[in-house]
Amino acid sequence: MHTIAAISTPEAPGGIAMIRISGEQAIQIAEHIFVSYNHLTISEMAGYTCAYGNIVDKGERIDDVVLTVFRAPHSFTGEDTVEITCHGGLYVSKRILRLLFQNGAKPAEAGEFTKRAFLNGKMSLSQAESVMDIISADGEAALKQANLAKDGYLGKQMSGIADRLVDFMSALAYWMDDAEECPPELERDTLSASLNEIKQQLDQLAADYQNGRIIREGIRTVLLGRPNAGKSSVMNWLCGTDRSIVTDIAGTTRDIVTEQVKIGEYTLLLSDTAGLRETDHQIEQIGIRQAYQELENSEFALYVIDANEGITQEDRDILGKCPKKTLIIWNKTDLTGSEPPDLPFPVLMMAAIENPSFNGLLQCLRGIFGEAVTNRPQIMNERQHCLIESASASIHEALKLIADGSELDILYTSLEDAVKSLREINGTNVDEDVINGVFSKFCVGK
Repeated sequence: MHTIAAISTPEAPGGIAMIRISGEQAIQIAEHIFVSYNHLTISEMAGYTCAYGNIVDKGERIDDVVLTVFRAPHSFTGEDTVEITCHGGLYVSKRILRLLFQNGAKPAEAGEFTKRAFLNGKMSLSQAESVMDIISADGEAALKQANLAKDGYLGKQMSGIADRLVDFMSALAYWMDDAEECPPELERDTLSASLNEIKQQLDQLAADYQNGRIIREGIRTVLLGRPNAGKSSVMNWLCGTDRSIVTDIAGTTRDIVTEQVKIGEYTLLLSDTAGLRETDHQIEQIGIRQAYQELENSEFALYVIDANEGITQEDRDILGKCPKKTLIIWNKTDLTGSEPPDLPFPVLMMAAIENPSFNGLLQCLRGIFGEAVTNRPQIMNERQHCLIESASASIHEALKLIADGSELDILYTSLEDAVKSLREINGTNVDEDVINGVFSKFCVGK
């Protein structure tokens, strides 16, 4: 493969920038443009060592830099790699990159450094995917899950399940060669119990995918309630600023007001909507229709009720249309001592106009969505999710064959399909289109 180069830091002014070069000619290409202050050539440098010197172009000094050498196979990509840390101006980093291209390097494609690490056996495909999750993590939970995948915990779990299935396949192959002796693990009840246990593990992983997506992307949240329940005050409390207009006049909010709000380890993609009520006002009707559209697209609802007025039949009708994950905010408790009645969803009692803390809301979110920060590996993208579901479906087919009294040798194909799906999560026997699709989502330079 040709030697590649790219700027691996953001293309913006900063203190430093880093240019990465990887491939068989990385050291020779870098030597054309680098002169160290101690007169040591890059070829003479050992791996994991640095040198201070100048980047030069036809004798002209461009910048003073720190150059680091990583020798194959002990580098991120598994190839000879050179990293040049220069001053962070946009012009200087691009000038150095152009010099590398002029001396034989090729521009790196999106994700090509990590792709080479995968192809050279430095990491599995699920570990490679976690690299971008680390880069895009916007909180503790997302970072922890990405690091679990990067450290190989998800891959090890998939390999362990696949190995168990391979053991059953080996027992089936042995039994088919010697039909008079059935291994004890192939007794129908024993085999069925083992496969059910594996299927439950896979189904739990598939169910956890939603939580993993929420960690990465945020929770699509709609803020609802009848007019003048205090929704705009709740919105402003969540945002920490006057994002919505607050008045005593019902129906103030007409348009959808959106904001991204961080509550502990959770990100709420929040939409404040018009108050829901019967009205003849044409503009308000449009806002109410938009509110119901937001409700249909939401994963979570915050439903605000004015504690002074209590819950009405109209509130109950609207709550009947809310998603399973809904939190009722019993608002304006500073004005009344009334307690909420039995309600179909969890309740947070508060006064949004004066509440300084998110602790109560955070505890409610943890109760509804579970702990976001967990040591249990979770699948983090749709590719992995589809493969998990495919493996589960194959095992379901095997269980059905057992229940129907089919000959056990017929199970082999179903188990083989499940193993194939699980192995693909780590990148075993995946085709080039899949690999290219994964790395096309990466940034250039990583």
